[in-house]
Amino acid sequence: MGEPVILCGKTEQIGQGVIATLKPEFDVIHFVMTPEGGKVEIPAILEGEQSPPSDSTLGSKDYSKPPIAVLMGAGYDDAGTEVMMKASEGLRPIPWLRPDMSKPAPPLGPEYGKALVVRIKELLAQLKEEGKMDEQKVHWY
Repeated sequence: MGEPVILCGKTEQIGQGVIATLKPEFDVIHFVMTPEGGKVEIPAILEGEQSPPSDSTLGSKDYSKPPIAVLMGAGYDDAGTEVMMKASEGLRPIPWLRPDMSKPAPPLGPEYGKALVVRIKELLAQLKEEGKMDEQKVHWY
């Protein structure tokens, strides 16, 4: 089983593809669909709740190990990110990954998700290597 992560996305359709592509290295334990949902769901997960609230059926729902990162899709702007991070402050510091929209990516669809996952995996490997997995801050992929 891969390392546990939380994925924030706007559509379950793209989310499903991203979840499949993140395996086997990463196990998406929870899929967040809105910043409003995330500000309740993410702190609950970081506090170790075994059945946190959810508005999506996606994700393994295996909350036995704490997540190592929060991964966000392009649908999450600065304001939405800030709302979720503020709600999670002081709980468990982990990196929050956001897509760098200035980097070229395929149009929305299956290839888009695959391209972003490659960048996510590279960035998480780099953060581990640099010992930055326990900082609550945004990293761009």
